Amino acid sequence: MKMGRYSLAEHVHVCVNDEHVVLLDLKQDRYWALEAASTAPLSGLVPGWPVKAFDAPVAGSSDPEQAEQIAAGLLEQGILTDQATGGKDATPVRIVAPARELLSADGYRSARVGAGAARTLLAAALSAKLALRFRPFATVVQGFIDRKRKAGGRTQLDTERARELVEAFFRLRVFFFSSRSECLFDSLTLLNFLARYGITADWVFAVQARPFAAHCWVQLDDVVFNDTVEHVTGYTPIMVV
Repeated sequence: MKMGRYSLAEHVHVCVNDEHVVLLDLKQDRYWALEAASTAPLSGLVPGWPVKAFDAPVAGSSDPEQAEQIAAGLLEQGILTDQATGGKDATPVRIVAPARELLSADGYRSARVGAGAARTLLAAALSAKLALRFRPFATVVQGFIDRKRKAGGRTQLDTERARELVEAFFRLRVFFFSSRSECLFDSLTLLNFLARYGITADWVFAVQARPFAAHCWVQLDDVVFNDTVEHVTGYTPIMVV
């Protein structure tokens, strides 16, 4: 059996949560959840696979034939690739643990960003709505990655400036849309809004397996911009862009 015969497809992201391996397939815009122990045989075939045979000793965990059968199924789904290019290590993403919230629990203080903030928010929201409605999810994510790269990556955190802008965002948001159960749209709109003021943050995607739920938020360093630390720490990051 050849070590590293397969790799994770570039458009797929992986994490381990609650005894499950969760996979995010950007091309198919869907999640997969597999029993972690049952995937242990892949540790000998896929570099970085997060479940090792000795971590989850199950029947067949060291059986080359069993490993090939599992890999063949994931290869057919496009989760794995056996090509020399187009693949990557399967090590899950790591981020700075969220520790602070940008907005205090006692409400907003001030939001001095100028008269153009409402127009900026409207443009940011419209851009996010059109992208999510008419473009494949993988294209939306890649577009954000490209924009972030052109901007030179994430910016250094200026807490006061970021707080001022996010306060303005939350104050004005109620006039344009509701964020209830729309973390994807809310986060992309906020990222668009901040970008127009020269702030580039991270877009964090995360999951929990039982019951299954997916969530995303905006974060820079250990600071959560549009959620609470208590809430986001209930999820395991699967992709950060």
